[in-house]
Amino acid sequence: MMRMIQMKPLLYMLAAACLFSFTEITLKILNGSLNCLDVNFSRYILSGIILLPLALLDLRKRQVRLNRTHFLWFQLLGFIGIALVGPAYQLASWLLQANVTSILFSLNPMFIAIMAMVVLGEPLSHHQWAALLFDIGAVFVLVNPMQMTMDPIGLLLLFFTIFCYSFYAVIGKKMIDELGSAMATAGSFLAGGVQLFLLACCTHIPFVAEWLVQVGLSDFAEVSLFGGYTVENIGWVLLLVFGVTLGGYIFWFKAMETGSTFIGSLTYFIKPALSPFMALIFLNEAITGRILLGVFLLLIGAAVSLNKDKPQPALD
Repeated sequence: MMRMIQMKPLLYMLAAACLFSFTEITLKILNGSLNCLDVNFSRYILSGIILLPLALLDLRKRQVRLNRTHFLWFQLLGFIGIALVGPAYQLASWLLQANVTSILFSLNPMFIAIMAMVVLGEPLSHHQWAALLFDIGAVFVLVNPMQMTMDPIGLLLLFFTIFCYSFYAVIGKKMIDELGSAMATAGSFLAGGVQLFLLACCTHIPFVAEWLVQVGLSDFAEVSLFGGYTVENIGWVLLLVFGVTLGGYIFWFKAMETGSTFIGSLTYFIKPALSPFMALIFLNEAITGRILLGVFLLLIGAAVSLNKDKPQPALD
């Protein structure tokens, strides 16, 4: 029984990683027919609405009532983790290519672990520090920075995204301890989705639309509101909403709720290991030897991090 309890966070983490590995695939397939702002506010609002009844039921079991402070935290979480991360990650993917952003995003656990250590006081074991070294090595193998020219704005946006998402994970951990993973997820989804919807509405203001066109962001001028959905893309939309967004985030928060932020952060080491194979199956993208080596290092890092340090003997 105790072993099953210990396995729960790992199973939640693996489920989240499997679902999140479809992120770049679904976004790439939907990129031609749906605007990124439209996709993001639609999926987060819809996912938040679907999850809300379950969240309220869980809240009643916990005998916790929402107050003004909680709603302010939802706004902050939604702004940082949804409204900022969504568009910034989409732009970074466009400037750096989706496969590069997915690989570099695996630096997220390092930021999460450091933030959790500082903000939440969660200590890192020697095995976890060793795992971080393996994972950083894997990133360098996969990206090969010595032979790759990257857009500086794209890199800036990507590291900004990583920082914001790490902060979102750490603050989210504080909220799920009190409200549960369902309420923390639903609240941040609804808050962030509404913020993105209001941002999309602002793009229809004439002078805002003209400015976006002038600075080369015409794709963000007059963003369609709940438009562009067809019979051809509805299957991928449903996978993005119910699989990647709703299922992925629930399992991710459950991994942190039943384990720790570090267990939750392992999702972003396993995800880039799965993504190349998903891309091969669904997008017919080739897997190179460098990718296989990087995947191997990522898996070693994940395995090492799961080992616990032996307790030091007490001194008489």
